[in-house]
Amino acid sequence: MTPFIIGNIQFTLSLIVYICIAVWYVYPALKNKEWNKALVPLLLVHVFRYGPLTLLMPGQVSTEAPLDVAQTIAYGDLISGVLALTTAIMVWNKVNGAKLLVWLFTIIGFGDVVVASAKGIGAGLLDMDMGFNLYILNFYVPMLIITHIMIVLLLIKKK
Repeated sequence: MTPFIIGNIQFTLSLIVYICIAVWYVYPALKNKEWNKALVPLLLVHVFRYGPLTLLMPGQVSTEAPLDVAQTIAYGDLISGVLALTTAIMVWNKVNGAKLLVWLFTIIGFGDVVVASAKGIGAGLLDMDMGFNLYILNFYVPMLIITHIMIVLLLIKKK
């Protein structure tokens, strides 16, 4: 099996598990809560998006990894993580405009996942030594996708 196929199997199985957790446990527990209390836990999951900064640390990934791709992924996730934390604080405190900021975070955060995935696949990162970042891709990114979907569902439900 190629590294690309192995990575896709891991990603897909993680996505399936997170869908089950979301549908069976998380969404039912959050759907009847007040909007701010429902959204904050999902936003806090995204704060850990500072993890891909390790792409920019010496010795953590292959020297073959293109710097522009690593920077796009690392800084896109850092921005998304800081925006998630800011949004969570504003939502928890019901600051005016907080729901709008959640929508903004969702657009930027999900857009970052799409752009980073496309750039990473295009650069062939799965065929390179990725160190810890392989776990981020195969176990954390699927959770980010599912929580983004749950955030949208809750925003639509809790107009």
